[in-house]
Amino acid sequence: MIYNIEIYFMLFMIYSVEGWIMECTLGLIEKHKFVNRGFLIGPYCPIYGFGVLSVSLLLSKISNNIILLFLLSTLICGTLEYLTSYFMEKIFKARWWDYTRRKFNINGRVCLETLIPFGIISVLIICFANPWWINNLHKIPTNVLHILSISLFIIYIIDTFISFNIILKFKNMTKKEKDNTEEITKKVKETAEAAIEKLKNEKANLMNKINIKNFTLAPVMKYTRKKYTRQIKDTKLTLIGTFKARILEIDDKMKEIGKDLSDKIASIKDNQLNLFNKELKEKFVKQSKLNKRLISAFPNVEQREYTRKKKKK
Repeated sequence: MIYNIEIYFMLFMIYSVEGWIMECTLGLIEKHKFVNRGFLIGPYCPIYGFGVLSVSLLLSKISNNIILLFLLSTLICGTLEYLTSYFMEKIFKARWWDYTRRKFNINGRVCLETLIPFGIISVLIICFANPWWINNLHKIPTNVLHILSISLFIIYIIDTFISFNIILKFKNMTKKEKDNTEEITKKVKETAEAAIEKLKNEKANLMNKINIKNFTLAPVMKYTRKKYTRQIKDTKLTLIGTFKARILEIDDKMKEIGKDLSDKIASIKDNQLNLFNKELKEKFVKQSKLNKRLISAFPNVEQREYTRKKKKK
């Protein structure tokens, strides 16, 4: 059967997750504790997904011949399992499974005890599971299937990249235990958690360095107040006649000052910039002598954002 790439990828993910569940269940029964038997951080074992896809693509045409299907499925699964174990051991200097203590094994990588169940499961998948999954996958709306498959693919790629980089750091692990799955999985999880914690600490340190409370604009504000006070005195403004014009002019000046100040604090984080501008405006309004003079000259003017403070004697 020929299906689009999304259907194949979804089958890959479904059987990878089912394989992970099966491995964890067997580990729970054997060791009486949860063991993450996955190579990756996420809850999936890609070898099961690749195995099912290989069997499905190569043997779907002989699904009516159960015996031949069983034999060829066993051969394909055994070859895939052996090659996976071989290359992973060469790359990472560790094994995820070891069958040396079981009968009829080949270099501890495959054994008859696991190949027979794989053959039986492959027959059941091709004859029953695949048609059921494919039928239900086709019921999913096309747009939803696109989004779902793309999202899972991105997560899978990121997980693979992170896991490979972490495990490559453990090439010199001890070889006393040939089955290193539990140890490697634990180290991968610990390394990932340590990396996340490190990023959080770096973020916290950076935010402390640029804390707005430690940043003072007193010199700039002092200069600004003196500048406008001197300008008002020199020009001898008549507030009654030029009240509106001067307010507009001052607003323009404030915008220019705000632009200059924005350039000076460009290194501050974007998430604190709005807070900074708000505090700057409130501080300027409260400390501006010009505003106080305007309020004193026009006591009947409605005040919304300004408050009059009486001088303490």
